[in-house]
This record gives sequence, structure tokens and C-alpha cells, in this order.
Amino acid sequence: MTRPTGPCPAKIMILGEYPGEEEVRTGQPFSGYAGVEMNKMLQDAKLMRSACFITNVVRTRPPGGDITNFIAAKKSDVTPQHVKVQDRFVLPNIRNDMELLKREIEMCRPNVIIAFGNVSLWALTGKWGITSWRGSVLECNLDLALDYKPKVIPVYHPALVLRNWSWRPIAVHDLKRAATQSQFPAIIRPEYNFILRPDYATAETVLRQLINEADRRGVRDVPVLKLSVDIETRAGHIACIGIAWSKKDAICIPLMCVERPEGYWAEEEEFQLTLLLKRLLTHFRVEVVGQNFAYDMQYFNRWMLYHPRLVRDTMLGQHSMFSNMQKGLDFLSSMYCEHHEYWKDEGKEWDPKKHDEDSYWQYNCKDAVITYEVDEAEQIAAAGLSQSWPKLHSVIDFQNKLFWPVLDTMNKGIRVDTAGRAKMAMHLMEEIAKREQWLIDTLGFPVNIKSPKQMQELFYEILKQKPVMGRSSGAPSCDDESLRKLCEREPLLRPIVRKISELRSLGVFLSTFVKAPLDVDGRLRCSYNIAGTETYRFASKKNAFGSGLNLQNVPAGGESGDGDEVLDLPNVRSMFLADPGKTFFDIDLDSADLRVVAWEAEIDEMKAMLAEGKKVYVEVMKEYYKNPNMTKHDKEYKLFKGLCHGTNYLGSGRGLAERLGLGVHEVEVIQKWYFGKFPRLQKWHNELKDQVLKRRMVENIFGYRQYFFDRIEGTIFNQAVAWIPQSTVGCLINRAYVNIHENHKDIEILLQVHDSLAGQFDTHLGDDAIRRIVASAEIALPYADPCIIPVGIKTSNRSWGDCG
Repeated sequence: MTRPTGPCPAKIMILGEYPGEEEVRTGQPFSGYAGVEMNKMLQDAKLMRSACFITNVVRTRPPGGDITNFIAAKKSDVTPQHVKVQDRFVLPNIRNDMELLKREIEMCRPNVIIAFGNVSLWALTGKWGITSWRGSVLECNLDLALDYKPKVIPVYHPALVLRNWSWRPIAVHDLKRAATQSQFPAIIRPEYNFILRPDYATAETVLRQLINEADRRGVRDVPVLKLSVDIETRAGHIACIGIAWSKKDAICIPLMCVERPEGYWAEEEEFQLTLLLKRLLTHFRVEVVGQNFAYDMQYFNRWMLYHPRLVRDTMLGQHSMFSNMQKGLDFLSSMYCEHHEYWKDEGKEWDPKKHDEDSYWQYNCKDAVITYEVDEAEQIAAAGLSQSWPKLHSVIDFQNKLFWPVLDTMNKGIRVDTAGRAKMAMHLMEEIAKREQWLIDTLGFPVNIKSPKQMQELFYEILKQKPVMGRSSGAPSCDDESLRKLCEREPLLRPIVRKISELRSLGVFLSTFVKAPLDVDGRLRCSYNIAGTETYRFASKKNAFGSGLNLQNVPAGGESGDGDEVLDLPNVRSMFLADPGKTFFDIDLDSADLRVVAWEAEIDEMKAMLAEGKKVYVEVMKEYYKNPNMTKHDKEYKLFKGLCHGTNYLGSGRGLAERLGLGVHEVEVIQKWYFGKFPRLQKWHNELKDQVLKRRMVENIFGYRQYFFDRIEGTIFNQAVAWIPQSTVGCLINRAYVNIHENHKDIEILLQVHDSLAGQFDTHLGDDAIRRIVASAEIALPYADPCIIPVGIKTSNRSWGDCG
């Protein structure tokens, strides 16, 4: 049993979950590795362990260190011995420990209790889910003999931090909040002024007052009016619109209401309010801020037929500063808001059968005021960071500027060849049926290849193969990589594995691409997420109304496999048609990543090859094999290119050998020769490693940065080296995107595919449009020796897939 340590009373109480092995040995909480790390995190937060009262919820270590042996995780774990405490079923020793904890709190009389981990959070508040509730300022709900309720601040447990090192800055941030909160006993909550369930006169008055306020803004050094806007949706429609004009004041304008199925307002009232909303949200002296506003804007576009005058998106602000951190509003609130308390479950769990509309509308207003406060804090954070990051403001401005061309692309959508789509679907289903029948004829029974259980039964029980463990799960697996290894081990399985692989490919083509749901007008749309990746490339998915798909991985089809086992997959891109009278175009950048590496590393010989229009990997292959007649069509080229490309990105001999199917020694010999030919490459690698070690970040030529919060080990250096060209090319193609959108309104961008753009223009514009598109994308990378990446363009009067 562990016993508490530290002064009593104390302003700060630290509550752990249950003893680790070292704690059992010493009898003191936080005396093992987790305790050492906790001490360091406390110091970083300007706290001293010696000033804190420290104890655990559970005083004895659960068997195997598994708390579910004491606290039931599910109903089937509950036994007659379990008792209910804080809405969970626990064994009697937990109830006894909880009583002891109450006495300790009463003696300690802390202003704040730092709750490390889920068990501590639950013991003090009855809540569960440390990743959601961490950083919140909560009230202890235990029945205590005190004249006040201690504050509780949940924090990631140090043991969890040791396993997820990138979470350490977040834990330290929360400890700093605890240090501030420890100076006084009272819980301070924002005094929100929300206007809920307004009548028509109230809603009209508020909107007109805001319009009048906007009218007088923006002159004589009076700043424009900032409004934070947030919508809630239901059944594909706008349920309500929240507008905040400070971090405490907001109104919710309901449009849908469970109590009034015909609508919250009379028809004329809703019409007049809609006009007022448009006047306000499009006012030239109003600045609208939002969070992930691309979602909201799709609804405004469809149902309101206008776009609010957005100037900043808090998600994009966070992404610009810290592209590899979380960007949800709840996380931003926990990092930037003074009195954060997790609230997002209020919206997720809202049920019209259980809750009244007022709680829903209050949630809408809370989202709006928190977005307002986050935006304020982000501006302050950016100002502070810009002292050591001079290009930060230009990064933030450009990422927000991207919002508008991307929105136009999302709203426009793409015309679809419905007849061709149906024909393609039928062809795929026929091919699937053939392979399914082949498996039945060969095995003697049907097998569901989508079922991991049936697949493992087939290969590891019926076919008696030694299980192959999945790389990530560490458990028996039948994923594509595992099946490939089975084929290498037992060639007789190759025909079966081949048919399964083909079925998987055909199934993905059919369900994901060919059967993607169309929008109400028959066009295909997606939602682009500008903040989707760490490299500032986009991510995409279905649009806000549930139609479309990820348009950034639509396959061009072609042959898959080798030898006699070739699967001819359809060109899905041929389904995407140019509008009548339009020509489809598709641009790409020639050897973009390689050029960035050459200029970053200042490899003059490589730059000279590229300047002469030569293919670097072909030239290098010729020299290595001493054969000037070799071309990219030689069988060695694909492997040699993969090896050189991987070496550029710090690929190890062993890793590349496994991926390319070569011997480790063979790869290492070629790598040694490659580094000998381009010695500046290895020098650049070492410079980047040194920068990551000293500054924990890298920066590309456009001034974008990648910070590293994880341990500097494993693949961190590989990530840093790869991030430079990937982010540079992503930033380049996005600047071409903005150039075309702002300067050539007669050219429409329909697709952004990581490092390329596709769209359409009026056919009669012909070569002039092509010239302008290419010129817009030929942007000089601002190195000392500027680099312009050649732009290739293909066109078709029919479809994306026919561009050539």
C-alpha cells in the first residue's frame, strides 16, 4: 500500500491512479519512472513537487497493473461483489479507498487537485475520458466536509506521456493552468450573455444593432466589427445560426425547432431575418471568424445563397502555426481559452427526445463565443511567435486566402458520366463474380475476403500456414503485406492470394469510386480540408451533405501485376466530364520533389542535369551500370529510382532492401556510391538533423515550419527530410491555385490533387488558356538561385481521364 507524501494542508494536491511496481516497493506515490518525469513536468510548469500533497486513488496495485480488475469496464465484468460508486461498478476496496481519499482532501484543503489520468478524473468528478476532459477546470463532486468545492484539472498521466511523448507539451500546458488556478479557491466561470429562444422583435433588434454598429466601424481608426459565426445542422439543413460579438455575448437565431415542426418563425419573419443576416454577414465592415468554416459555408451556399465575409478560420490559424497538432475547437479551447471546460459532448449527445431545444441553442452560442476567444488568443500567439518566425504572418494570411478558391471548387463540383459509370459498375461486378466463383471452385467453399476472421481461418487453420504478424498490430494478419509474405514462403498459394488481391482492388474501385453517391444535382463534390496534412497538402472526403468521396486518390486505372497475371483496372477518371463547351485540363510539376532536394542541398551536378531536361535517375543509373544505352524502360529503372528516391529521404539500407526486394548489402553498396557522387546530399541530411536536434523544427523556402514535439529518435529525421520537398511542392501548387483563381476568372479549378491541379476552360480559349495556366503555375522558388519547376499540361474535350 502506498502512503501520501507532501505538506498538509497544501494549495495543490496531486492525485495519481494506482501504484506502479516501483511505488509498491517504496510505498510512495510517483516514485518510479513516471514520477521522475512528473517532477520534470512540474518544474517546466514552475511548480515544485515539495509544495504538493501527493496521493493515489487506489492504494494497492491491481493484478497485472490492469485497473479493470478493480473497476468493471463493461456490464459483463460486473459480479455480485461489485458496488456502484460514481456511476461505475467497483470492488469494495475501491469504495474504501475513495472514502480515504475524501478524508485526505478534507485535511489537505487544496485549491486545485491535479488529476493525473482517467481513474483520478473519474474519482473526483464522475467523468471518464482524459483526452476529452484534460485541461478543463472542473468542480470536485465528492461529498466533502468542506465549505467549498476544490477545483479539479485533469492532466495526461506521466506514464502516458512517456508512451506518447508528443503529448508532453500539452501536459505541461495543463500543469501551468493548475499553477495559476492554485492561487485562489473559487472556480471562475465566464458570465455568458446568451440570447436564446428570441422572439421576432428581439432577433430583429439585435441584428439591426449589429448592422448599425458595423456602419460606424472602419473609419477614423475604429476597427471593423468582428463577429464569430457558427451553425448547427439537422437533416441536411441549417438548424440554427449562432453569432458572437464578444467572447461572452452571443445570439442564437433558430430556424428549425422540434416544438414547431413548421419552423421556428412565421414565413414572413424568417424572410426578413434572412435578409438582415445577409446584410450583416456580408457587410464590408464586418470581419467574420469561424472554426472549420468550410463546413458551415457549404450550408450557407446551398440554403442562404450567399457567403459570409470570412477573414479568418481558427482551424487554419492553428494549422499555420502547428500543422501537426490537433485542430478541433475543443482542443483549441483547452490551449487558448482562460476558463476552459470541455463542452463538446453537449452537442454530440443532444437528443430531441431527451433534451429541450434551449440546451442545443446554448451549445450553438458556446461554440460561437469560444471561437471568438480562440481567435483573439491565436492573434496574440502569432504575434509572439513572429518574433522568432518572421514569415509566420504571411503563412497565416496565405492559408486563409486559400479558403475562397477551395470553396469555389467545392461548390462547383464535377459533371459525371452516369451512363459510363453504370457500365463500369456492371463490368466490375462481373469481374468480381468471376473471381469469387474461381475461389469457390478452387477451395470448395465460399470465403468472405472482407472478414479478417474468415481470412485467418482460411490461411492459418485450413491451409495450415504459420501466421504472419501485422506490422502495426503485432497480431496474426491477412492484409496485403502479410499475404505477400505468405506467397514468398509458399509459392503454391500465389494463385489464391492473387485472386484475393484482385477482388480487393476491384471491390475498392466499385464501392469507393464508381458507386460514390452523387449530389442532388447529379454532380460529384467533396469537402477539401486545407488543414488536412502536416505537409500543408490538402485532405478530402465526402461533402457536408454526405455525397462524393476523396477526390485526391481517384485512380487512373491501367494494368496491375506482372507476367501472365495482369489485372486491367478501369480508368475511373474518365467518369469525370468537362461541362458542355469546356475543355478539361490537368497540370503536373516535372520532378518536383527531386528539384526541391537538388536546390535545398545545393547539388550542382543534379541541378545541371535538370536544367538540360535530363532524367536524373536515368542518368545516374547509366553511370552506375556503365551502360549509356539504358532508359527508363529498362527493368532496373524502377528499382534504381526507388532506391535513389528513398536515399534522398534518409532511407536505410535495411528498410529500402525490404521494400524493394533487394539484398541489404546490394542496397548499401549503391547508396555508398550515390552519396559519393552527390556528397552535398549527405551534408544536407546532416544539417537538417542538426537543426532538428537544436531547434526541434525545420522550415521550407516559403517560410512554413514543422515543429517536432515527439522524441528525437526513430524516424523523426526521415520525417524532417521528407517534409521539406513535400511541403514546398504543396505550397507551390496552392500558390498556382490562388493565381488562377484571382487572375483568370474564366478558368475553373475542379480538383486539387496534392501536387497537381485539374479543371476546365471554355474550349474556344484554346492555347491562350493553356498558356495562362502554365504561366500561373511557373512560380519561382525563392532560393538564392531561383528554381522554376517546369509545368506539364494535358487536355481533353471529354474527361479528366482522357487528358493526354
